[in-house]
Amino acid sequence: MFQTIRSRLHVVIGLAVAILVALAARATAGAWGARREAELAANLEVARTVAAALRIHVDDVMHEVGALGRSLASMRLSEQDANRLLAEATSDYVSVREFSWVNPDGRIAFSSNPAAIGLSVADRDFYQRVVAGEDRVLSDLFRSSLDGQAVVALARTIRPRDGAPAGTMIAVIAADRLGWRGLPLAREGTAAVVILDRAGRLVFRSPERPLDWAERAIDRRSQPLLAAALAGREAAGEIQGRAERRLGAAVPVAPFGWAVQAFRSTDEAMGPLHRELTLLLSAGAIVSVLAVGAASLVGRRTASALRRLERHAEAFARGRRPRKPLRGPAEIVDLGHAYERMADGLLAAQRRFRTVFDETPAGVLVLDPTDLRVLWANRAAVGVAAEPFRSEGLVGHRLEEVSPGATAGFFDLLRAVARGEGPHEEQEYRFDGERGPMWWNWSARTIPADGGGQELLLLGSDVTCQVTARARLDADRRRLETVLETLPAGVLISDASGALLQANDEARRIWGRPIPLHAPLHQVEVRARFVDDGHPVEARDWPTERALATGRPVPGRLVELERAEGDPVTVLTGGQPILDAEGRVCGAVATALDVSELRRAVRRRDDVLRIVSHDLRTPLATVMLGAAALGRLPDGPGAAAQARRAAARLAAAGKRMTRLIDDLLDLESLDAGRLSLRRSACDPADLLGAAADELREAAREKGLDLRLSAPPGLPAVEADRDRVLQVLGNVASNAVKATGAGTVSLTAEDRGDVVAFRIRDTGPGIPAEELPHVFDWYHRGAGAAWRGSGLGLAIARALVEAHGGAIHADSAPGEGTTVTFTLPVARRAAVDGAAEAAGEPAGEPG
Repeated sequence: MFQTIRSRLHVVIGLAVAILVALAARATAGAWGARREAELAANLEVARTVAAALRIHVDDVMHEVGALGRSLASMRLSEQDANRLLAEATSDYVSVREFSWVNPDGRIAFSSNPAAIGLSVADRDFYQRVVAGEDRVLSDLFRSSLDGQAVVALARTIRPRDGAPAGTMIAVIAADRLGWRGLPLAREGTAAVVILDRAGRLVFRSPERPLDWAERAIDRRSQPLLAAALAGREAAGEIQGRAERRLGAAVPVAPFGWAVQAFRSTDEAMGPLHRELTLLLSAGAIVSVLAVGAASLVGRRTASALRRLERHAEAFARGRRPRKPLRGPAEIVDLGHAYERMADGLLAAQRRFRTVFDETPAGVLVLDPTDLRVLWANRAAVGVAAEPFRSEGLVGHRLEEVSPGATAGFFDLLRAVARGEGPHEEQEYRFDGERGPMWWNWSARTIPADGGGQELLLLGSDVTCQVTARARLDADRRRLETVLETLPAGVLISDASGALLQANDEARRIWGRPIPLHAPLHQVEVRARFVDDGHPVEARDWPTERALATGRPVPGRLVELERAEGDPVTVLTGGQPILDAEGRVCGAVATALDVSELRRAVRRRDDVLRIVSHDLRTPLATVMLGAAALGRLPDGPGAAAQARRAAARLAAAGKRMTRLIDDLLDLESLDAGRLSLRRSACDPADLLGAAADELREAAREKGLDLRLSAPPGLPAVEADRDRVLQVLGNVASNAVKATGAGTVSLTAEDRGDVVAFRIRDTGPGIPAEELPHVFDWYHRGAGAAWRGSGLGLAIARALVEAHGGAIHADSAPGEGTTVTFTLPVARRAAVDGAAEAAGEPAGEPG
């Protein structure tokens, strides 16, 4: 039975038809399932989209509720204005019927709907939830007490800054208007979307249709998808409707506990596919019948030709060529010729493969799987073996004898492969032989053996050079990284395209922002300019870009960088191209040395020398002239008086030089952080009086009105008395010098934790462009009537900040200048101690 080609062909065709039918059935089931899953996924996506849009709409209205509530709570509007404000807000939202303000007693005080004013919502669930502590509430569907329409409410507690509730703001949304807000609800055919509240009541349905209150109630037990969504889970599947089955999905609307369901009729969703599959199966049946008939005819002719081919093959097997040419279908004739060519090609292929395996640089071994004895080995495998195997060959020896440097685990892996546990590969396996350690990549797998059975094929390639080269490269890289991180200069290395490959920590510190690797340096957002000419640094001006473009070293140049955080930094930057072995540019390296402190030190040195040379010149000239005058004094009764006047001038000049030297010493101490303060409780009024005593004579000489103002009961400040007097003296003396006529006033006032001291003059004022720099070191106003050292106000700021206070200046040209600084109030224990030291009762004002 089924011994002939025709019968077998019939069986094959029958099986093929059966398989095709089975595949068609499976494809039909797959297509049916895929279409069903696609429809479920589409409904799930629609439900998610509607849920997201609903959340956005609720959040938008809730935000408006909060804004209106805060406005009503803070603005104290009249009832008419409040109602008008709520009505204007209602007009901005199509879905909102009314906005209302509810007093703490639960009654509506203001509303965009006049009919709602005075109504009580205290018994409403949403209001009780707000009163219970929920900050924002979306109610379930309820019937309006005004017109019985289905509505929902958004409620939010309004709390002023003191934390006590001022009232509740609510927005009433008409259920039938939700679709007007632009929610993606419109669908075609039998598709629909419904929105349900926490109680499972139908809030809105699209396509819309009139719904009475009873129709809005949904039985959760008959709607498992909605029950799952209301429980907080997404669900998709079949839905049993009143008259038809549907495919749909439901999703929760967090965090309100609502749910959205999207669905479509099963007949509408699956009908087109059902018709297509019916047509396809009918066509398949017709084709199957035709295929069986054609197979019967072809089988009869093919069987006759194959019998002739069999006789030709037998002749080839006996080493003779047939005397008659093969006849039959062209395919059978070609197959006979192919047999003949194959017989010639197999032997040639065998010779080629043996040559390839013997000459390949990788080691190839064929092993007996029972005892790992070498059956065949190519030249590369023999060449790495130790003597005497290198001379005698490896065939016939066990692998343990040939490779004594291999570990026992290596042979266990080979035996596992021989047992049929699958092929195995190892990367960079170490062998310790007579020539030292070697690393090999090897793989082992079983191959069919001649005559049946299995043999073990072992392939290995020597990667010792690669491993040792990589180890040297890693060591060189670590050394380079160590050198780069210890360098005091920033280093940036880029490849031939300009992309940064490496940057050390000093470079990141200088840049003041992350430096993205594998991106060109000019893509880093940083503004810079050249110090020598002030021109901005363009992308092509960076040392790495210039070195890559020109292939020549880039000389160092000063650049000022504007960092994202901190002050600008000045760096000396240069570059050098990196050349490969053939002299081609393959990268570039740039260095950046931070010279900001060096430049500041040089500027400060120059400023000090300039100030000392300028400000000491006048008193020194006075000393020299006074000394010369003393030398020329004649003998006589008037000589003593002239000598005293010259001595007074010498003393004044010496005092000015001493003051300049003291300022420079204070500057050095403040810069070095070595200035010590002897803090004690000081009376602000006493400080102002002492400072005024020092200035009174100078003010009287200029005809100025020197005024003091310190209210009684000012708290004592914790400060170094001498240093505070120095601050007052520096600031007030500048005020006296700057004022040609008018008033210089010194005042103090209590500001809680600090006492504010204010020195105000009626002088010409300070230009707006100079005002931010009046407390800078060595700053001297360009239009000032006198030229000081530029240290007084800078020292004053440093002393005030050392006390924990702050100082600032307010001025405008022609309106005088006011300098205000604060000092912290002394602790109670310090004040009592100061009072006892002064002989006064503790805790009483002096």
